[in-house]
Amino acid sequence: MKENWIVPIFSSVLLLLAIACDKDVKGPISNDIPESNGSHHPFLIVQKDEFPALRDRSDREPWKSMQEDAIVRSKRGSKTRHYDLQNYVGAAALAYILDVEHSAEHADRVKNAIVDQYAQLTVGENNGWGGVVPNMGSFYMAILALDIVYDALDSLEVRQCEKVIEDQIFKIKREGSWVDVRYGTHGTWDIYKGIRTTPDDKYYDGIMLQITDDGVSPVTIHYAWERVGGGNSRLSKAGYMDVLEYTGIDNRYYDNERLKKFHRWLFGSSINCAKEMAIIGDMLPTQTIGNYMLQRRVVNFDAEAAGYAAWYYKGVKAQGSILTYILPKTPLPDPVVPSSKLYINGGAFFREKADDPHGLHLVLYNIKSQDEWHTHEEVNGLALSGYGNRLLVNGGRLGAPTRPAPLNNTLTMFGNNHTSRLGGGIVEGFVTEHLDYASGSSGGAIAGRKHMRNALLVHRINGAQPYVILYDEVAATPGNQVITYLHPANETNITVESADEEYVADINHQQSVSGSQLTIYYATPPEAVDIEKVPSAVMDRYPDYPDHNRLGAAYSIGTNGSIQIATLLFPHNSLHPKPPISRIVGDHYSGCTVTHPSGVTDLILCGAGDSLVVTETVTFKGKAVLSRSTGDIIHYFVRHGTEFVQSSSGFTAQDPITIYNEDGNGTITSNGTSIMINGDNLDGLTFDPSVDIVSNDGKTLQANIPPGTIQFWKQ
Repeated sequence: MKENWIVPIFSSVLLLLAIACDKDVKGPISNDIPESNGSHHPFLIVQKDEFPALRDRSDREPWKSMQEDAIVRSKRGSKTRHYDLQNYVGAAALAYILDVEHSAEHADRVKNAIVDQYAQLTVGENNGWGGVVPNMGSFYMAILALDIVYDALDSLEVRQCEKVIEDQIFKIKREGSWVDVRYGTHGTWDIYKGIRTTPDDKYYDGIMLQITDDGVSPVTIHYAWERVGGGNSRLSKAGYMDVLEYTGIDNRYYDNERLKKFHRWLFGSSINCAKEMAIIGDMLPTQTIGNYMLQRRVVNFDAEAAGYAAWYYKGVKAQGSILTYILPKTPLPDPVVPSSKLYINGGAFFREKADDPHGLHLVLYNIKSQDEWHTHEEVNGLALSGYGNRLLVNGGRLGAPTRPAPLNNTLTMFGNNHTSRLGGGIVEGFVTEHLDYASGSSGGAIAGRKHMRNALLVHRINGAQPYVILYDEVAATPGNQVITYLHPANETNITVESADEEYVADINHQQSVSGSQLTIYYATPPEAVDIEKVPSAVMDRYPDYPDHNRLGAAYSIGTNGSIQIATLLFPHNSLHPKPPISRIVGDHYSGCTVTHPSGVTDLILCGAGDSLVVTETVTFKGKAVLSRSTGDIIHYFVRHGTEFVQSSSGFTAQDPITIYNEDGNGTITSNGTSIMINGDNLDGLTFDPSVDIVSNDGKTLQANIPPGTIQFWKQ
């Protein structure tokens, strides 16, 4: 009898001693998260000795809102779906750190989500993209969350979680389609298990392939935001680099110049003034950007990019997650409104200067390297936004059926496909206060021919509305047919104001706001303009997606083997009406006038380059001219010209130059030449870099200028 009660007591004592000595005992006994139980966890993106500092900042923004959101998400639970689970465990793991009083509950939620819910996800190669990419991205978050709550679980619970993760992610091979997400999740798991201790060159090389040396994505803009940009749909593609950085295994990312440039381009150029993605490559107007968790850590890469990100995320609170709270080394800085930029290997990304969602945003896309499956035949292709809408669209997505040049805003020979998706890049250009200019070379995209697309964004000034001028220069065999394609975001009807001259498209294809229109004005007369409906997406993928209208304008190469074509893209709405536009044509030139109601008159002309053109108001020898007159004040742009005269203003040059002169302030680009500038009050004209001034009497300045781009201004 005595023996019967001694044994249970002895057993209970042993159990208590075991619990007291067990390093894997579960959960906090006090209100503090326990010290390390002897493990080296957490270590992937944070260590335990950093927890107090993380808690200390939770009483102020932006951290306060993240803490509150994380606790709410942790309490709410999750559906058994990959994206829901990644948000849930990321929040619960953060709440485990910050909500000390309930840390055991939050740790339990992470454990239960992994054991009970992640185990139910349908993961597998046979389920296509949906079986691989979102699942692997979600498991990346689960690995980070497990690493953080590791010390709050007993050894059995840890093993249960690890088995689920291992069983599930190894249904996906390390190599295969969507390889970056495989590298990212398998690589994070390898670091967690202590298997990887050296840099992951395959992953690094894959990231670098998706960024040109100037920082532009050759993949398309949507995929730039979702892949290297850190989209929530593919977390491990970009998030793996943060684990590599934090653990010290590979520090090639945060200080990487190409990644710095990429983030500047992503937040500062790839989105329009309404904060929507410009349409380039495989994408649809219906695809949007979310409140992405990884993007708050842009501060780890570059201060300039962080300023643009702060502009993009202005007024948007970060989601409560370990990624938003722990990864960024600092909060986002004060917002910086993006500005126009040129990327030699990538394109021109122009925008109006005001922070106005109705502002114009123009892309002249031209990559020289690194095209891939989602890249369209868009060498010298266009994207245009304004008045709250994407005004031009393309063939949409997905894959080969949407790639051909005629389904994009490009120039073709005979309407044929391009022979390459790579061009010669931006070969000339500049950005000024009221005019942005870029020249893109077709490179090898049109075999045996040469196409230079010259795009101008004319900014609003003195009541004159902004618009776009295209000067297309083509060298080819006489008699060859050139077709330029434009795809306004219109799915109903195009209004023909004047056949082969002026066309107006209501912007009603997947529009963001109503009431916008785009006038397409063919200043150089085409032989014909064809309007037809074309697909906006691959029909078997998007069977109900509406078609849109495409305009194709045909021209013939002249006997001299070249043609110059001027086209205007003029966005407008009821509050900003289109001014009258009138075509003018003469010997060796074509063009139009735009008569703004504010008293500003623009003259747009194409010339032959080597022939002197004389009109009623200007004399010039060059390839293209824009002259803007406001009373007695004349501003002019001349591309590859040697002479321009209008009233008392103008220049002559020994060799061709490209010049923009706005009342004594402007830019010159050349290979170096001698120049004579005429005008008023030139005495104080200053050049940067300096030039060899031969003479200057205040009305005529003679100088020898070096190769490159030179700024000049009146002091």
